[in-house]
Amino acid sequence: MKIINNIKNYCGAALLVGAAAAVTLNSCTEKIDDSSLYTFTGEMMVDHFENNPETFGSYLTILGKVHPSKRSSSTMKELLDARGNYTCFAPTNEAIAYYLDSLLLIGEVSSTNINEIPDSVAESIVFNSIIENGEQEAFASTSFEEGALALTNMNDRYISISYGVDEMRNTITYVNVNSKIIDSDIEVENGYIHTIDKVLSPSNASVAELIMATENTQIFGKLLEITGIADKLTEYKDQAWEDKYDDIRGTQTPKGSFSAWYPEHRYKGFTIFVETDSVFNVHGITEKDFETTLKDYVKEHNNYGDDTSCGIPTSWENDYENDYNWLNQFVAYHVLPERLSYNNMVTFANEYGCSGDMMKSRTANQFYVNVWEYWETIGVQRRSVKITGCRVNGELQRRINRQSIYNQTNYKERTSEIKIPGIKVNPTNGTYNNDALNGSIYPIDDILIWDADVPNKVLNERLRYDITSLFPEFVTNNVRQNRVGNWIFNLEYLDNVVAMTDETLFQYLPNQSWGNSTTGWLDYQNDEFNIQGQYDFTMKLPPVPYTGTYEIRYGVWANNNRGMAQIYLGKNPNNLPAIGIPIDLRNSGTNPSSTGWVAESTITPVGSDSTALYENQKTMRNMGFMKGSKYIQVSNGTGRDSQDNLRKIIFTGMLEAGQTYYIRFKSVLSKDNSEFFYDYLELVPKSVYAGENNEDIW
Repeated sequence: MKIINNIKNYCGAALLVGAAAAVTLNSCTEKIDDSSLYTFTGEMMVDHFENNPETFGSYLTILGKVHPSKRSSSTMKELLDARGNYTCFAPTNEAIAYYLDSLLLIGEVSSTNINEIPDSVAESIVFNSIIENGEQEAFASTSFEEGALALTNMNDRYISISYGVDEMRNTITYVNVNSKIIDSDIEVENGYIHTIDKVLSPSNASVAELIMATENTQIFGKLLEITGIADKLTEYKDQAWEDKYDDIRGTQTPKGSFSAWYPEHRYKGFTIFVETDSVFNVHGITEKDFETTLKDYVKEHNNYGDDTSCGIPTSWENDYENDYNWLNQFVAYHVLPERLSYNNMVTFANEYGCSGDMMKSRTANQFYVNVWEYWETIGVQRRSVKITGCRVNGELQRRINRQSIYNQTNYKERTSEIKIPGIKVNPTNGTYNNDALNGSIYPIDDILIWDADVPNKVLNERLRYDITSLFPEFVTNNVRQNRVGNWIFNLEYLDNVVAMTDETLFQYLPNQSWGNSTTGWLDYQNDEFNIQGQYDFTMKLPPVPYTGTYEIRYGVWANNNRGMAQIYLGKNPNNLPAIGIPIDLRNSGTNPSSTGWVAESTITPVGSDSTALYENQKTMRNMGFMKGSKYIQVSNGTGRDSQDNLRKIIFTGMLEAGQTYYIRFKSVLSKDNSEFFYDYLELVPKSVYAGENNEDIW
């Protein structure tokens, strides 16, 4: 049983902003490797600080007091004097003096002398200011976009960027709302320095407490309180996991065919989409009478009596803590059980039309085509939201429950009709902080509710899930798409993996070269799981939006290093029935003679509406296969162009909304090193695969 620290116990006075009580340490090496130092003629970060003591003297002193981790004998000063890629938001001497004065006023320090400040305060100043970019380039201001940066800082917190203008209409860049960049893009040998006028000091409040304390979210704060959901959002850190695995966490160990990192921490986190008071007011809902006015709105728009309720009627009384109460359901549908930064609400990597070179400039080329993800909200009903990354009037946006109709023959300009525009997600809350200790808060521009359009229109489509999106820990702990190396996990780390044998080597492989090329990785979102050993594991499947007939498809990429697996599926994780015969992931198992695959270049006429093309598709479906997705692109083709990149139809049958299903994969070979490739799953309703129109090739 996992024991998670909750914020009230961990932080004490949770609303104290600026204290260093919750500083945590990331994984750094025990000692700086002198053999890997650069031979250079330019400045390292430390050189720049030493050469400018009138600006950075205090910061340099503090760097010399702080160690990268509890295991390290080196200092942060030594770390920033060595090779690497770092983004440093360095506070000036005046910024540090102001910060220490503020801590003195509230009794957090007894002296403002930087040589006498507690280690926790020094660590807070340093770790909140530095991002270790690993093999990726450090963040220059040209890579900033409004919202959180893609990587967390050394205190495992996201750093957010926002913009304003001064009296001369010049653009100002703010970091974490309050800190202004006064000198940007100081390029040194090991990264970029951005000088800031205030110390970065993120809030130590829980996500619910921050909402309740924010001036423009008072109504939603009250909803969190009276439903009791606020008390469910206090989890922060699994200290028991860290204590138990202290000898391996944050280390890189050769496992199987790869070297892999064990995660340093096991944080819990949340994402909350919040209607500000002004959005509620537009609909006639005020703080004074929200229990009446909001109830009227929900009664008019809800779809709470659908399949996801499993026949349990909605309570319209004042028992707000009841899971089936109208208000409890309303609030629960706003909360995700993982911490999403604005930039990782959707993942773009190798979708058709996006090349490796384009990915070097993420901001300029993001959402060249629409990209979307499905996220399950909290609540016993097991409901989901769809978040789409898109361009609206040239602006990069994230929208909740957007429905678009697409031109299937021209993917690069594929949006042909917007049926439901969706609710816009704002990356920041204006001048208010939206980053809590255990979560992120995103204001939305309309009221979010589970109405009939969500299951029947928005989610009534092919639901494709990258496997990493099904593990909240991957997102919250900054593992997903983190390309510092490969990663390894045990059963106790992943809540949605409910069983795993000791012989199962559960490894995650992100493509570390994706910023330059996507050649050779025929994976959805350019990453995969490579599971080895005599593997046998069971995991929870995502929910379906309504009860009906579905196909479950497994993404295949065959090669001779793979093995064979028996698949099981059902509701009881301890007694799952086998489905079909074992799936062969070796090249022999995807031979065209056994799959029906034919190169489209040999099909005449060629085209997405070609009768011959769909005849081949029928042949493959009769053999239990489909071609890979054309959406997945590498420089030498798409997933549809390879006979080894397929989709295996592993199940066709009834799935019930609101229920929990489990899937099990078990090796049927005696080889310890046979690989189980695990990339994505598709849950596809009959309305898509056997509907009025042929299913698209994407």
